[in-house]
Amino acid sequence: MKLSRQSFVAAGMAAFSGPRIASAATSTIRFGSTPDEQASIALWASRTGLFQRSGLDVEIQRLNSGAAVSAAVAGSSIDVGLGSVFNLILAHIKGIPFVLESVSATYNEALPDNAFIVAKNSPIASPAQLNGKTISTSSLSDLFALAISAWIDQNGGDAKTVNFVELPMPLAVDAVASGRVDGAFVVDPFLLQGLDSGRVRIIGHPYSSIAPRVGITYYFCLRSYAQANADALARFRSNIATGVSFARTHRDVMVPIIADYTRMSPDVVRRMPFLTGTGITPAMVQPVIDVAARYKFIPSAFPASDMIDPAALTSS
Repeated sequence: MKLSRQSFVAAGMAAFSGPRIASAATSTIRFGSTPDEQASIALWASRTGLFQRSGLDVEIQRLNSGAAVSAAVAGSSIDVGLGSVFNLILAHIKGIPFVLESVSATYNEALPDNAFIVAKNSPIASPAQLNGKTISTSSLSDLFALAISAWIDQNGGDAKTVNFVELPMPLAVDAVASGRVDGAFVVDPFLLQGLDSGRVRIIGHPYSSIAPRVGITYYFCLRSYAQANADALARFRSNIATGVSFARTHRDVMVPIIADYTRMSPDVVRRMPFLTGTGITPAMVQPVIDVAARYKFIPSAFPASDMIDPAALTSS
């Protein structure tokens, strides 16, 4: 289902009105992301004229992978990207000068959109029973693998005994249901689809082993770009915050936008929790750094503030 440009504009004007900011010079920001739900906020802000009214011309590019987004930002073919906090931490360790501008997706254990699943008829009921089992993850060194390891160890198991195998997430539910792997960590929409099939069930939420609430994806750019474009980025962050506020109270408007951009079913999108956030504090990033260092995914911990644009820091 597609939303017409007229509907976008009408929805936007309901949330934002007022004269164009005359003092703000028009700036172009090339923004890129994979087809994720969070990118729909920027799309809404562009289609409704919200960016333009604050003196921004935001060009939105849809890229095929997180690696492609990072490479595009690093190579300056786009200015701002959306990326996984874990991948951005790894980039920081390698000396790539990315800085975080604002949180996008968050994990909230009170309203999770991800979970660890086992087969419906599996005898496994807790992380402690995963010792010696085979678990699929999208990468052997990603945030999922890190969270699973911490989750197992914090709940009476031994992650060192687990056999991790790489498997694309769209295939994980079938692999679990058929018994080819003993369990997997999956996110929506794959989690919803698996539960709807009746073939799998949830035994826990591994991200809670990192923190009850933590940032998962972030808007980011090169440090040099942030320093040279502080005013434009401030307006960009403000517009994203306005978009998030609108989306929280107008889910009916956002569902077709998200479905169109992500190519997910509107029915699936409608059932997914809306976990997009705004602002940035070190406390939202530091737990991932600390756990990654503890499990030797990175050489050592460092202050989260080292990878955050100082101009973007918020107080809460």
